Amino acid sequence: MARFYSYNIAAANAYSLTSPAITFTGASYRLKFNMYRDGGYPTDADKIQVYYNTTASAGGTLLGTVNRSISLSPAVAEEGWYSYSYDLPANLNGVGYISLKATSAYGNNIFVDNIVVSQIQTNDAEISSLNLSAVTATTGNTTISGAFKNVGANIIDSIDLNWQVDGGTIYTQSLTGLNLAANQSYAYSHPDQWNATPGLYSVKVWVSNPNAGADADDTNNQIIKSVSVASNSTTRFPLYEKFSSSTCNPCASFNGTYFSPFYATNHQNFAFIDYQVNWPGTGDPYYTAEVGTRVVYYGVSGAPTLFVDAKDGTNFSASLLQSDLTAASAKPAYFILNATHTITGTDITVNVDAIPYLTGTYKLQVAVVEKLTTGNATSNGETEFKNVMMKMLPNAGGTVLNCAHDQPISTQLQASLVGLNIEEITDLDVVVFIQSTLDKSVMQSNYSVDTALATTAFEATSAIKVFPNPSEGMVRVSSATPVAVEVTDITGKTLLSLPQVTSETPLNLTSFQKGIYLVKIKSGASVQTQKIILK
Repeated sequence: MARFYSYNIAAANAYSLTSPAITFTGASYRLKFNMYRDGGYPTDADKIQVYYNTTASAGGTLLGTVNRSISLSPAVAEEGWYSYSYDLPANLNGVGYISLKATSAYGNNIFVDNIVVSQIQTNDAEISSLNLSAVTATTGNTTISGAFKNVGANIIDSIDLNWQVDGGTIYTQSLTGLNLAANQSYAYSHPDQWNATPGLYSVKVWVSNPNAGADADDTNNQIIKSVSVASNSTTRFPLYEKFSSSTCNPCASFNGTYFSPFYATNHQNFAFIDYQVNWPGTGDPYYTAEVGTRVVYYGVSGAPTLFVDAKDGTNFSASLLQSDLTAASAKPAYFILNATHTITGTDITVNVDAIPYLTGTYKLQVAVVEKLTTGNATSNGETEFKNVMMKMLPNAGGTVLNCAHDQPISTQLQASLVGLNIEEITDLDVVVFIQSTLDKSVMQSNYSVDTALATTAFEATSAIKVFPNPSEGMVRVSSATPVAVEVTDITGKTLLSLPQVTSETPLNLTSFQKGIYLVKIKSGASVQTQKIILK
């Protein structure tokens, strides 16, 4: 795999990757390669240009160009690896070279992999795409559609199109009368639909028997895609992760001119972690080894770098920062996530409650941040730093969550805060988030609630509880004396209010959607709040 990277250079600058000498023998040849494409800016200048040349010099005959970014519309378009192919000039004889010229105008990574030059075969069909999202809340009859391509020399008149889920029944459609010329694509839509239900599945689609015979290259005949069908969806609370340093002059410009004003206006709309790195120079003194782990995890090689739900969002533009937030907030989330934390002396305990609407393996990450630090100011002129990461629980590796849809998960994590660069222990906050183990996608995030801010003497001494918890909707409050009860969602919106409730009074929440709710119990001037999970 090749990685092209440059920091904020002019679009005219570029770097080339050139193949070894290739001896061609008068046949027809094709170049194939994979390129990682991510979303948001389909017209930007980060691109790969592909050339054939008779010398080892860059340039020559331009075969094609691929931009780094991809439009995420329609919804089935996803960030990830895509395959591209280009036919070389016909009937080559002698030595030639392939070169890939990469331009990175905005300091973004460009990745290419699996570069292959091969002779064009006679009968050869290739599956190009499968239009199923990796995560979807759509259940019921689901169409298996996409495209395949004739990458052989012969016209394809007939072919079999097949699909299968989890090694089960194979559904085959025999297509005839295609007249599919070389390099022509065919958009398929299989007549047999998949009755999708919530769960995690492996969906396989493949073509076979082109022109009622064998395919000359069976390595490109199939796509296998992991598809997670959600049982529900909820509102997303995006996660912003910024890698910065108090010794980095571009960081001071980015933070002071763009990010800090953006954060001041929008901080209530997302969770935020600031990782202070130990470069350039001597780096920020609040760097920790756990920051280093996150640097390696994302492959961060420059500061400032901003990730929005694990996708690059380092924009020296107020409007682009705002549009990234708008786009991230509009995406559905498939986890309900809430947490509380208690700090006793220099020890912290964090309790995390999650309801996954997906089945699969994910990572829970917990980061203790200090809301404002000044002691790490060094050489770039910045004097204040917000939400600086101090400690990850149990560490930067996170906690594995084996999720089954609609099954609540509760996790308790504890750590000592001794020996950290904490300036005021009363100024700490906790960010919790769930991340995919497959592609690093952030599935949901939130801030933890400090129990010290909500705990009262009434809560500490009372035996009042809301039960059963989790519940299917009918709950009670164990109170010998009447109390006032208010039920709200996690945004604070009041959904139910009752002035007189005892243990004999049932609370009917069966009309509420599955999720986590807050039950506020009042007795005179004292108040306590408990979480209730509806499953």
